[in-house]
Amino acid sequence: MSIETVRLPVRHRPMPDAGTIDVWVADLGELPFDTGPASHNRRERVLRDRIQQQFFLRLLLAAYLGCPGKSIELERSERGKPRLAGEHAGSGLDFNLSHSGPWLAVAIGSGGSVGIDIERERRLERAALLARRFLSSPEADRIDQLDEPFRSREFLKQWTARESLVKARGCGLAGCLGEIELESRPPAVRRLPSDWQDADRMSLAPLPLPDGLVGHLASLSPGVQPVVRQLAV
Repeated sequence: MSIETVRLPVRHRPMPDAGTIDVWVADLGELPFDTGPASHNRRERVLRDRIQQQFFLRLLLAAYLGCPGKSIELERSERGKPRLAGEHAGSGLDFNLSHSGPWLAVAIGSGGSVGIDIERERRLERAALLARRFLSSPEADRIDQLDEPFRSREFLKQWTARESLVKARGCGLAGCLGEIELESRPPAVRRLPSDWQDADRMSLAPLPLPDGLVGHLASLSPGVQPVVRQLAV
């Protein structure tokens, strides 16, 4: 599975085909998005990052919906998941986003709720302890036996897989992690919380991403496959 490069500007896009989810990734620091305050301190940098992320999200949604980005209304569900509101609420388009450092990933689908999570690959000094806290005992044992950088990389794979499932479901991590069990290579669903409706229909897929990133895509529709595109100048 390869990554397609798409250059600015983003033209009109058709709705994703059944069984596929479009995934867009971009290094926002490499794109000419002159939005938000100058980055003089941490607070301003955080604000600028959020504004750029929202600008990129609206840019993509507008391309699928065939409308100006400023006309798109967004809201959060009762569980906190972002979604379309206003005149586009009934479009059938679902989306989710994740960021790590300057990288932003946006998943867009039309067949059911989607969730995405990415992380920059990096050494985690407490990877083994984090695995003990958040993963099942067999998974934590396996990660603990790995040497670096494989220990940190494997934990990030397991973490992004869980995050994407939780985000597709539209709920918080609290109370969910202990009931999620995954196969290891690659992460695949073995068991999900018993109170998740239609849990047997959920799908999980690793993402082909630019070097230095790891991530997963989840959906409430079974068997969906990601189509990954990287936005460039």
